[in-house]
Amino acid sequence: MGNNKTYTKKEFSRILSKASEIQTNKDLYGDQDGLTEEELIHVAEEVGISREALAEALQAIDEPDLDQQSYSLMKGTSRIQNSATINTVFTEDQWEDLVLEIRKVTGGIGKIRKTGNTFEWEQRKSDFGYKHFSFTPKEGKTKIQMVSSWGPFKMIVGFLSFFFAFIITLIAIKEISGKQLALMIAPFVGLGGFALSRFFLKNYYRRQKEQLAKLTLSLTKKIRSLGAPSSSIEIEDEKVYQSQQSNKSDQAQNRNN
Repeated sequence: MGNNKTYTKKEFSRILSKASEIQTNKDLYGDQDGLTEEELIHVAEEVGISREALAEALQAIDEPDLDQQSYSLMKGTSRIQNSATINTVFTEDQWEDLVLEIRKVTGGIGKIRKTGNTFEWEQRKSDFGYKHFSFTPKEGKTKIQMVSSWGPFKMIVGFLSFFFAFIITLIAIKEISGKQLALMIAPFVGLGGFALSRFFLKNYYRRQKEQLAKLTLSLTKKIRSLGAPSSSIEIEDEKVYQSQQSNKSDQAQNRNN
């Protein structure tokens, strides 16, 4: 390299960091644009990631990612969804435990039903919207799908914000400058109130997203605990156990005699 440019220590550190990133990518991927599933498994094992953990990540790659969903001020986003796949199943008798967990996090009561192998919990409120969760145990895994929507609540908040801003402005300006001017200005102030409602809904969206994230974590832990092997002690051969107990009793009696 014939370049005699001098680099500062800070620039040198950045250059080394970038070169390391480039070299790592070359070592992992070579000249390929992508990797097959088997190649991904091989790379994961090289860095200490288990085959089971990678398989679970591959299953979730095409599922809705709650972290990637964001609020739109223009649209006033009023729907979020999340899903997860767990390498554990639960029984119908354990379904009630999951329902109790949902009620604890959401603070509400919903309708439960079963369609085929899928267990469902749904909560509908005419003035707010709905929450719908489904759990499908299959082939040693449980697929969880969760949707939370509050479209009616968004409409009510938007309408009331416009209405109150319009009426207050109409009354205030009418008393000062007359009815005609008030009718000209009030609609614009009403639209301003409607715009401000979107910021209120942004905070509501954040709280709903946090609740769904908390619920996802809580339910995945709960299902894994339900599917965990029992820690109780089992007696494999009752006759052997009884024989051992009898021998101990005989030995105790001989010592006493």
